Amino acid sequence: MKKLFLLLFVLSAGVSMQAQQNDWTELAKIYDEELYPLAKDVAEITDKVIANKSVISIVKSTGTTSIVKERANDVPVEFYNYKLLTSAGREIKLTDQLMANKVVNKFFEVLRRVKESSKKDNKAEIEAILDSL
Repeated sequence: MKKLFLLLFVLSAGVSMQAQQNDWTELAKIYDEELYPLAKDVAEITDKVIANKSVISIVKSTGTTSIVKERANDVPVEFYNYKLLTSAGREIKLTDQLMANKVVNKFFEVLRRVKESSKKDNKAEIEAILDSL
């Protein structure tokens, strides 16, 4: 009985982990259809967010953090690589699917919170949210 319970627990944990993670094609779709339009909207509200083609940048008091989506030319199918750029000049390639999902979700969360806070017209709160990235 304990083995059956343990097996069900492990299987359900695996299913819930997969539900939270998008595959590469879904991630590209989320970036294009949700994250980038949201970044464009927020860029019209504040000059601390820049959305230009395949780059979304958030300007913080400590520097700029950007996520870049670029097409992989070495693969015959449509596939995109993601990179995280920092103001210190670091370029981190997001080759791990879980890490790429985390970064895209974090950008999405921060931009969504900024957009919601902008309705209240609270500049200090917006800057605190952007600096939290």
